[in-house]
Amino acid sequence: MFTKKTIYWLLNIAFWSLITGLMGFAYWINGNGLNLEIWQFIMDFISVFLLSIFYTHQLKRSINRFIQFDDLKGIDAFKILGLLLGSILLFYITYTLYIQFTYHFIYDRADVFDHESQGLKSNILFILNYTIYFLVWSGFYVAVKGLMELNNGRETRLQLESNLKESQLNTLKGQINPHFMFNSLNNIRGLMLEDVDRARNMLTSLSETLRYSLTKSDANAIALEDELEMVKNYVEISKIQFEDRLQFETNVDKASLSTQIPPMIIQMLVENAIKHGISNLKEGGKVSLSTNIKDSQLLIEVTNTGNLRPSQNSTQLGLKNIKQRLQLLYGEAATFSFKEIENQVVAIIKIPVA
Repeated sequence: MFTKKTIYWLLNIAFWSLITGLMGFAYWINGNGLNLEIWQFIMDFISVFLLSIFYTHQLKRSINRFIQFDDLKGIDAFKILGLLLGSILLFYITYTLYIQFTYHFIYDRADVFDHESQGLKSNILFILNYTIYFLVWSGFYVAVKGLMELNNGRETRLQLESNLKESQLNTLKGQINPHFMFNSLNNIRGLMLEDVDRARNMLTSLSETLRYSLTKSDANAIALEDELEMVKNYVEISKIQFEDRLQFETNVDKASLSTQIPPMIIQMLVENAIKHGISNLKEGGKVSLSTNIKDSQLLIEVTNTGNLRPSQNSTQLGLKNIKQRLQLLYGEAATFSFKEIENQVVAIIKIPVA
């Protein structure tokens, strides 16, 4: 795989090989007006070729030194033009000195300077031609360099956004375990003085829940089937506290079991339904969980007896957590909503299925 440096040199050599070759061809087919020997002809055009590469490379270094491609301004166009004209002037001076030296002291052809092709008009035409060549070269280089810097800037922004997103997700995941543990340990503390056996059963279910949390919550997505096992353990813990006041039923489409979802997301919905729905009802109520796949989306619904009036003591931390995680992971492709239907609260999550 070619590096950027290698590609630059290959393109530079190819460009000036083409220009010099065309100039040499045009000179030769026009009759070799200066009556040069073939070796003199070759030497002259090799010199022009090398000088062109040298001064365009110096022009490139100067552009990179004085131009900030990630913060281009209008004045930069004048800077580039100044560097371009300076490079052409130095190229012409060096080329003229080379011609004077070689034709006087190496070729012994001082008569060449009396030829009409060496007059002012020809020299002006030569300068104009090379101004165009240098302009094309520098324009191409600046365009490519600018696009590369733009792409690098975009990649850098995407990487920063990705790092920020990962950091935000880790922060949100860090909110999940303390939130869940606080509620569960409160339940155990309240039950410990009443029924040791039930407390032991709760601890067993809690240990399974913690095992899941430690092994799965670091992932951005887990299988729905694993999440349902976690929910089952959580409900068992909650049933010990609520006894007959809590009824739980599921209606899970088997085709959805392998679908990937964010960990703890259904557990938090069920927890919210129990804590802010069932616990506020003297007679208790029912929590229903259903999943199915429709129109390339996983539809998760958690329904509980109650209404949408928020508890005065509720911070809605869990629900905010769910919304933020869905937004970070799926953007606008996922939705999270609530609605109340005949004294029942329905929480609905829609996640795109890959």
